[in-house]
Amino acid sequence: MSNETELKLLLAEEDHGLILAAPCLAAFPRNEQHLANTYFDTPDHALNKARVALRIRKKNGHFIQTLKTQGESEDGLSRRGEWEWQLTEPVLDVTKLQTVWPENLHNIDIASLEPVFRTDFIRQFSNVIWENAEIELALDLGQVISEDKVAMISELELELKKGNESALLSLADELRKLVELIPGDISKAERGYQLIGCE
Repeated sequence: MSNETELKLLLAEEDHGLILAAPCLAAFPRNEQHLANTYFDTPDHALNKARVALRIRKKNGHFIQTLKTQGESEDGLSRRGEWEWQLTEPVLDVTKLQTVWPENLHNIDIASLEPVFRTDFIRQFSNVIWENAEIELALDLGQVISEDKVAMISELELELKKGNESALLSLADELRKLVELIPGDISKAERGYQLIGCE
């Protein structure tokens, strides 16, 4: 298990180029990935009710199963538990889930989990050193998709890898000199549930 500390910021699609060209990021190499994610839940959305997210991500031809537990989020800054496992195919590994399954979900039959929506986006990312902290900067552009319903993804995520979380806020303030960045307290998973009519 790891604890994820991340600052999520929303921005206009046309402002992505300004972020990528930011002088404060010029020294750090940039990479690009296509990320396709399928989220799972029970038919009555018990995971969503418990504020737990479960997905399988396809990244660079590999599959990663991720479980995220309920955390806290304020002004776009979130902290939560996260577990990841490599998979050989895009099928849930129930055995691995059972070892970390949250106490408040023990009455749920894991075998009842099924796909509920997906996200598909391009991520441009850099590993940035800022105020002695290591930060992964990720710029995401794509869609949340459920059958015939679609919602736009246009986000900047700053994830703290090492150091003081105040560096996340400081880097965000520096980038705000270039574009409008709005704190986002709703995860991609929560946006997917909104799309299918869940609160």
